[in-house]
Amino acid sequence: MRALIVTGGFVDDEFTLDYVKGRQYDVAFAVDKGLMFFRRSGMRPDYIVGDFDSVEGSALREYETTGTAPAGKGPLPDVENSMDATVSGPKIIRLNPMKDDTDTEHVIVMAIEMGVKNIDIFGATGTRLDHVLGNLQLLGLCLRRQVECQMIDPWNRIRLIDRETVLERKSQFGKYVSLIPYTPRVTGLTLAGFAYPLTDHTMSSFYVEGADTISGVSNEIAEDTARISLKEGILVLVESRD
Repeated sequence: MRALIVTGGFVDDEFTLDYVKGRQYDVAFAVDKGLMFFRRSGMRPDYIVGDFDSVEGSALREYETTGTAPAGKGPLPDVENSMDATVSGPKIIRLNPMKDDTDTEHVIVMAIEMGVKNIDIFGATGTRLDHVLGNLQLLGLCLRRQVECQMIDPWNRIRLIDRETVLERKSQFGKYVSLIPYTPRVTGLTLAGFAYPLTDHTMSSFYVEGADTISGVSNEIAEDTARISLKEGILVLVESRD
């Protein structure tokens, strides 16, 4: 199962619509202010989730007559049922603003519990750096559950990886590929098919004594296929373009 999540950060409508075009999503979530993207584009979310502290009240009211599903009461709504054309509208899940998780984290956990194995998140970046860093942590939540998850905006596609990953030149997101250690050490890092290859390298965070200072920023794919492999650790993989 694949999920589309649009949350409350920066969303470029034209880019997002072009990216999702032709991709099949089993379930779509509008998270708080992310609802405005669906409203503007005419796309229909299956779930509208949030404490609704940032979404326009008029936008939410447009959907309120289509049915609600109070948060934290009873089982999660059935995914197949929500995707059925006979269902009157999205399920609205109201969250208590006094909570220990973010709206986006709540939705990611919902998606995982539904059996989703691949998640595309839009609106996870923007001017609030604290939100960006917090959302990066949520990629770790997915990695732990072996769910593929990526944050996407017009300039970046961001993932966490802990195993071999192959990038195809013909379908690369942008010109640059950057690798940043997320764990204190990443061992056995080998890069093949890149402009700057590596073999059995240990990449370390800055505070590890004796850490190698080789930068993993702004590498480029040099062959038809580029391969990233590692023995232990977690990397932030950023595919980017100017």
